[in-house]
Amino acid sequence: MKTRRKRLTYAGIFILLAAFIGCFPTSKNRDPSKWMKVILRDTVNAPINAVWQLSGKVKIEKATADKKYSSMPSIIRTRPLVGDFSKAGHSRVVYFSTGDTLIESIIAIRAPHTFCYELTKPSLPMRLVAYRARGEFDYSSLDSNRTVTVWTYSFLNKNLISKLFINNYINSTHRLWMRDMLKATKERIEADYYSSSDSSTLK
Repeated sequence: MKTRRKRLTYAGIFILLAAFIGCFPTSKNRDPSKWMKVILRDTVNAPINAVWQLSGKVKIEKATADKKYSSMPSIIRTRPLVGDFSKAGHSRVVYFSTGDTLIESIIAIRAPHTFCYELTKPSLPMRLVAYRARGEFDYSSLDSNRTVTVWTYSFLNKNLISKLFINNYINSTHRLWMRDMLKATKERIEADYYSSSDSSTLK
């Protein structure tokens, strides 16, 4: 009984220590190439120009509205903060079902190939282990009617211990959410493109 109690005590101390170290901040001056990354790819059956134009019409709060994720609350709406979220420097607030928020800012946009944004000032629990995150969409033509989408998500973790927490989150939740978002976006783009009477203008 004493041995068991001692083991539980040590385990508790270890967990508390790991949590403390994992949340203890280190330098924010980190090379983006060293951020933790998850990369997914998909092929959309539409020309690259159509994918570029129509992807901006997909509402993130609706794309996965019927899905539930273990470590990520539902997105309920967005609100413009600067601009209309169509140019570099524009930003918006993202609201979650838990009352949490974060800010998304466009940091690079090069039509029709690259769209990059950064997430800052989160109130989500993820703020304890990551300073910020970035998402980048890179589009390339597979042929005249198919476009390859590469979505890279990067996290600036605080230190080595926090890296373990983020890695678990990526594998349990974020990768699945990204896959669902890509699928919903693909379906919406293809439906809009092929139902449009003037789809030729999007080629």
